[in-house]
Amino acid sequence: MKIAINGFGRIGRAFFRNFYENKIKDLEIVQINDICDFDKLIYLLKEDSIYGKFKCEFKYQNNELIIDDKIIKLSSYQNPKEFSTNADIVLECSGKFDDKKSLQPYIDNGVNFVILGATPKDDMNIYIYSVNESKYSGEKIISNASCTSNAIAPIINTINKKYKILSGNISIIHPFNNDQNLLDSAHKDDIRLSRNATINIIPTKSSIGSVLKKIFNINFYGDSIRVPTSIVAFSNIDLVFDKEISKDEILNLEFDHKIIGIDSDMLVSSDFIGDKRSAIIASDLININGNTARIGIWFDNESGYANRLLDMLEVVQRCHKSH
Repeated sequence: MKIAINGFGRIGRAFFRNFYENKIKDLEIVQINDICDFDKLIYLLKEDSIYGKFKCEFKYQNNELIIDDKIIKLSSYQNPKEFSTNADIVLECSGKFDDKKSLQPYIDNGVNFVILGATPKDDMNIYIYSVNESKYSGEKIISNASCTSNAIAPIINTINKKYKILSGNISIIHPFNNDQNLLDSAHKDDIRLSRNATINIIPTKSSIGSVLKKIFNINFYGDSIRVPTSIVAFSNIDLVFDKEISKDEILNLEFDHKIIGIDSDMLVSSDFIGDKRSAIIASDLININGNTARIGIWFDNESGYANRLLDMLEVVQRCHKSH
């Protein structure tokens, strides 16, 4: 299955890095689209301030990347209506097109599938690996939700299968994002995000509550606190159960250890840079009070999410082959 990436920012490049560093064989990246100067984007691919040098050899010439003897076309289409590609599937990572209406032109132009690498702004179906990916049935346009949803939903899913959750609150301590400002400057949406990202702790909104409500039909509230770090997020997951629960009951659950880890070494954020798992539960940060529990987790908000995009691409591919 041939893949085109639209948007070669932090998530687009993280996906690309992990695709080649994981040596994925059954999928092929054939196109990268971005409206920015590719001389600068390729420089950022080669030299990443967080993850270091890109580990794979490639050539960049004549508006093409050549890697593993295969050519990747570089294009600068402004929107899905203009987009021309021979790819089977578009990975939408631009942050600009986040509903079915804006993504439909990809399908109209001959693409078979679109995966949105973000939380949708409409009722688009959301699939999260190790939660509900088995329910995917070939829809043309789907969302893989956000990095936070991919970190938290698999944990909620495993717990809720055995112990009934009545409600929950999610608080995310999140590194600053590209939509923030290095110095005070007006932000297009959120007045607090207008402030200097390098010296402020900034409360803001999160979609996590609505995503968890949609998937589990349980009432959740969620918010995000942006902090002056570049990578790796932390979250407190507060859960209310229908009966008392113990720390051991949570730790003894059968989490999907491909994507959910357990930390017993008192690690901190920098220890998880580049971690490919969706989340890592800090065992010492599980606290119980009767029928309520607080569970602390870490997750690399770029690397972990990029690997779940890879997993969902393989889910779509398997479904496509089976039909």
